[in-house]
Amino acid sequence: MTALNIFTALISLIIYPYIIRVTGKYTYGIYVYAMTIALYFQIFLDFGFESPCAKAIVKNINNSAMCSEILSAVFSAKTYFYLLSIAIFCSLYAISSFVRENLLICLICFLQSYALSLFPQWYFQAIKDMKRVTYINLSCRLLTIPFIFLFVKNSQDIWIYALITTISYFVGTIIAYIFILNNKLKIKLLSLRIVFPYLKDAFPFFISDLAGNLKEGLLKTIIKNVFGIAEVAVYDLAIKLISIVRIFTQNINKSLFPEFIDRSTKDKVRQILKYERIIGLTITVLTCLVAYPAILLLGGSEMLDAFPLVLILSWTIYSYLIIRVYLDFVFVASGRYLFVTKNQLVALSSSVLLSLVGLFMWHNVATIALALSISGFIEIIYCRYVCIREKLL
Repeated sequence: MTALNIFTALISLIIYPYIIRVTGKYTYGIYVYAMTIALYFQIFLDFGFESPCAKAIVKNINNSAMCSEILSAVFSAKTYFYLLSIAIFCSLYAISSFVRENLLICLICFLQSYALSLFPQWYFQAIKDMKRVTYINLSCRLLTIPFIFLFVKNSQDIWIYALITTISYFVGTIIAYIFILNNKLKIKLLSLRIVFPYLKDAFPFFISDLAGNLKEGLLKTIIKNVFGIAEVAVYDLAIKLISIVRIFTQNINKSLFPEFIDRSTKDKVRQILKYERIIGLTITVLTCLVAYPAILLLGGSEMLDAFPLVLILSWTIYSYLIIRVYLDFVFVASGRYLFVTKNQLVALSSSVLLSLVGLFMWHNVATIALALSISGFIEIIYCRYVCIREKLL
């Protein structure tokens, strides 16, 4: 899992400087905002299936019929949701001037959301076969590089960049399902009656994911409306750098999840928290030290406004790592799914409220970054409060 993210990060480091210089900060900001809209559709399509369905696969790892049903239920639900999403996208076209003015790139990003949601990484995680995910994703990402350098030449070609990326995701998803089918599992469309119990289990996670990603989307919307589309690109670069680092840390919990889910104990959770606090603080400090040269390398001098944002947002690396311990190894492991949802609602409300209050006091994009970092520590406080109140640790 870490190898995959190292190579993915390296590929991004190769592509991003070229794209930001060729297309320009403003045009790239349009792409980022189009992807933000597409993210909402992806959240809807994912519907929180990852954690409960991965847990179900772990519990039924030797039952091919049950594994086939779980995979089919997820595939069916996402297909039905995508058909509904088409109608929603058409409505969005009617009411949003941004979508009408940038229809082609918004449509491509909308298609990309379906490809990303279908990729069954949660299944490979559950069966402890992340090597296959690494091979698939790495191969598809590497193949995009020559096409991007060959066909993306100016700001008018940003849609081509989006299309190349989208096609690579579809190819990767198809290859992943071929591997699954070759493993004597069957995937087919199921009726809503069969799918409904899976929707019921996933719903708290859907609300949780929606709240978590709505937080990111709303903050970018605030930046676009208050500071302009170019500042969205600056903020996105800061988020991108933090996300690259955060991917490495979140792999710690993801790789532990299949082994841990059946043998969760309070002592193990406390031990994981102890070590991950040290890891989180260390990586946060290292991120601050390399932020300036990394921004200069990736975006050039015109993107240096992202540097103070990275310094502030680096603390989300620590908070996110600790929060995931509580969510995955305490709330999910004990079947307290509702606390996962409530935590994300706390994160959403605190970050947006802090952002709006902060903008009245300090008219700067850094206000948004500061609100996001503070909301992470508010989440930790909430999780600790729940654990004490419910005696979960």
